[in-house]
Amino acid sequence: MGRSSEGQDNEGLSHMTIAVRAIVLVLAIATTVVCVLRLYLRKFVIKRFGLDDWLVLCALIGVDLFSALAYTITYYGLGQELRYVSSDDQVVFLTLEYASQCAYLVIAATVKASLLVFIMRIFPTRFVQIAGKSLLVFIACFTISGTLALVFQCRPIQAAYDKSISDYSCYSPQTSYAILMTQGVIMFVLDVTILVLPMRPIWQLQMPLKKRLLIIGLLCIGFTACVAALVRFSTLKFTNDTTNFTYSASTSLIWMEIEFNLGLMSGSLSSLRKLFCVRSIFSSTDTSQGVSGQSMNLEPPRSRQSRLKGGITKKTEIIRVYETSESQEHIAPMDGQGETTNARARSPLEH
Repeated sequence: MGRSSEGQDNEGLSHMTIAVRAIVLVLAIATTVVCVLRLYLRKFVIKRFGLDDWLVLCALIGVDLFSALAYTITYYGLGQELRYVSSDDQVVFLTLEYASQCAYLVIAATVKASLLVFIMRIFPTRFVQIAGKSLLVFIACFTISGTLALVFQCRPIQAAYDKSISDYSCYSPQTSYAILMTQGVIMFVLDVTILVLPMRPIWQLQMPLKKRLLIIGLLCIGFTACVAALVRFSTLKFTNDTTNFTYSASTSLIWMEIEFNLGLMSGSLSSLRKLFCVRSIFSSTDTSQGVSGQSMNLEPPRSRQSRLKGGITKKTEIIRVYETSESQEHIAPMDGQGETTNARARSPLEH
């Protein structure tokens, strides 16, 4: 690994290999932090751990395993020129690359299912429920059929990645390319459909325009995942590349990583708003307790008597709002006079 040439560092690593490792690590760390905070909030703060949270947990495990797989492939030639990759490393590379192709649909389906169930929980309208359930059934059927098509594309199966097998029967490169392209197009259409599904219910919310645009903006982080799926179409040509496939496959894997991680984060980032709201309420409660404790002896007896008879202090008001939020699974915002706002105007992302 001591060679140095154009596009490589002093240790023989190509710039593409370094880029793949950096992108994989940054996306994996960011996605893990966001999803773990969301799951912590749902489990221990709100105490409403639902089906979409279980799906997020499964999707996070799958995405992180895929990131680990992508990072591992870089040690066996991913991002390198084929002429620099040994024959033994090429065998391992083809095996791991085949595993990534077979895992693509399963991981993508889990991510999309978590987003769909999340949207169905936030917007329990008839249209969203029917459309969401229909999409879930389609995703399940398509994932099973598409994964089986890739797993059994060769007989024996080992011939898909073991080029030393001489007696085999596999799909032609054109057929394999068509299968991957079809899967990519369908997944892109699903991404756009999931992204558009909650837009109408959000726009019909009784809240200020600025707040509605903020909610749409948070959900539209998933639009980058749609772009990644679209760009990935142009990278699938590596399936027909027989001269430098170790290098050409790297761009496809990068866009797969972007699609998975940003798609998963788009459904969890919006949930973190409530985490900061809850912390703010705890902080306000502690502050009010400290102030009331310090001024207890300084309060006139008459004032204390009137407060005990019927007055409501800021401390008791905050505690009451927080206790209400625990039972209704939302934090009620307050106006400038300390009154709770109309519940109909609150953000659906606070559910």
